[in-house]
Amino acid sequence: MADTLTSYSLIIKGEYHNTLDIEGFSQMMKDPSYYYKFYWLEAIAELIDLPSNASKVEIKNAIAEYNQELKGYKEQLTNMVPGRALAGFFAKSDEEVPWGSVRRLTEYIRRIDNTLTRLPYTFGDSSKLKKEVHFNTEWMRMLQDNMVNIRGWIQFEKVKWLQNNNPEIPGLIYKLKPMDEKMRKLNHVRRLWEGIIDVCEVRDVFTGCPIAAKKYDVDHFIPWSFVMNDELWNLMPMESSLNSSKNNKLPKWDPFFAMFAENQYLMYRMIQEKEELHKRFEACYRDNLHSLWAGQELYRPGNTKEEFSNILQKNMQPVYDSARRQGYEIWNYS
Repeated sequence: MADTLTSYSLIIKGEYHNTLDIEGFSQMMKDPSYYYKFYWLEAIAELIDLPSNASKVEIKNAIAEYNQELKGYKEQLTNMVPGRALAGFFAKSDEEVPWGSVRRLTEYIRRIDNTLTRLPYTFGDSSKLKKEVHFNTEWMRMLQDNMVNIRGWIQFEKVKWLQNNNPEIPGLIYKLKPMDEKMRKLNHVRRLWEGIIDVCEVRDVFTGCPIAAKKYDVDHFIPWSFVMNDELWNLMPMESSLNSSKNNKLPKWDPFFAMFAENQYLMYRMIQEKEELHKRFEACYRDNLHSLWAGQELYRPGNTKEEFSNILQKNMQPVYDSARRQGYEIWNYS
């Protein structure tokens, strides 16, 4: 994910550039120490974009249901996060920001709003969970008019932060908002393996028995629920009766990875030798070949069997080990 999401442009309609401090707004999520800022800004966006038919009773009931459990967290959030989120607007001020005092920070924010620049919101006199947030009407209109871009910006920055702070969890963006399994695309991979099975014998990684044409499943060596992708280098033809048993578990690395690598190398060799199989391999590019290392190293022409296996192991074993540390069970197939 981190490799593919490299930039996100926050585009705001030009009509606001002369009246609102858009540059200060763009700094609201810069260099966060913790993740609170993302959820604070997301909550603002949700509130401003709340459907007109939303029931106040339902909202209040949902808050009340978990009120006691969340009280300490909410107090911590409301004390400092809303004020710190405005830090990008303070750059033009020569006055030192009183970060150590909630009361003094509230007064400072009012002065900035009255004398320097219009802020998206200011605060009332109450504190802790009674703190009042007063939204500027022009900022509200800007947020409403640009809600799609702003939501995308918040989501992108949040995922970047979470991924950087959780490097052992691949595909984190899909775990925050899981992919519908109906959207997964394995048809081209299956056609490729069907073509290979038609011209040579392919043995099941676990049973060692020849796989019968059209009587197998395409499954992941490292579970899909961990990698959250359908990359060709992690997929294998597998006896259908074993698929439900393996389910969401890791096969033992030894001895099964060696056989998995054998099948992967067989596929690699076949796509080099057979033009029709190479066309089926190329059809996998859009949905099943996104890893740079696979395209540039693993499937490049000229690899020996040993070189191919070493590249595959070098890139798969750290992912496998990470899944193990995350608590994925070992499938005890015998």
